[in-house]
Amino acid sequence: MSWAPPRRVLIAWAALLALLGTTIFLAYQPLGNFNLAIALCIAMAKTLIIMAVFMELRERSGLMIAFAAAGFFWLSILVWLSGTDFVTRPQFPPHL
Repeated sequence: MSWAPPRRVLIAWAALLALLGTTIFLAYQPLGNFNLAIALCIAMAKTLIIMAVFMELRERSGLMIAFAAAGFFWLSILVWLSGTDFVTRPQFPPHL
């Protein structure tokens, strides 16, 4: 008895692998200030794929989507505050 994953899971897996390859490829390209912006856009696309397919938020009620969005919003606040702390340190970037 063989088991095959659903088609949308395979498509999501292929899309995540393609985005991973794109991230690795673009990490070595001299894009200047656009490196961070492009990396964040790719990360957001990966997050949306994971939320839609693996967390199955497409088939859920509005309340569950609101709670998932609130969790990701809170995570973004924590990442923002951590980044602000890291950037405002007196020895940034460290001098070796």
